[in-house]
Amino acid sequence: MLLDDAMLVDLGPDVPRAAARFGVDLGRLRHLVIGHAHPDHLGPEALMWRSWSTVADRPLDVVGPRAVLDAVAAFLTRWERRAPGEAGSPLHPRLALAGSPIRLGGPGPDGGGYLVVPVAAAHGDASVGPAVLYDITAPDGARLLYACDTGPLPAATVEALAGREFDVALVEENNGDRPGFGDHLDLATFTADVGQGSARAEP
Repeated sequence: MLLDDAMLVDLGPDVPRAAARFGVDLGRLRHLVIGHAHPDHLGPEALMWRSWSTVADRPLDVVGPRAVLDAVAAFLTRWERRAPGEAGSPLHPRLALAGSPIRLGGPGPDGGGYLVVPVAAAHGDASVGPAVLYDITAPDGARLLYACDTGPLPAATVEALAGREFDVALVEENNGDRPGFGDHLDLATFTADVGQGSARAEP
């Protein structure tokens, strides 16, 4: 998910190739926001390739839970001998913890920025996160719920999202009418989660 050419949510291994195929310029990215460290959501190779490009020295926030930041640091330390946050690195790690808002700069010169609020996902264990979903408010006030890869929402997340209104809600249902595998939604649990959220939204 690319927002305003400034924020990319999740960095799967196919993102650079897809961007090239569709003529999308990722050179203006300022923020990379990742929900968990499974390899379909995090391909740190792209950050190495970025270091070879004409935008290598531009600052880039890397937002994610501890396992994401550790995976990025381990990969770049091995292949570039420099981790995000170290002297001279343009990459700035930002730890995403459920319930802890993160403020990030906006895409324009006016200083307006993004408000990123992580909420807990039900997906994997601490080795990939702890996984989070994101409530993102853009500089113009538009609001996005990014809820890809989660089982039925934890009670704390349902409570945290109660009363919030979103312009776009991306909620992923992986399993169709088959029994769910792993921590994902099937049709029954997807319907229950969406219904629960709708019932608790303010009129």
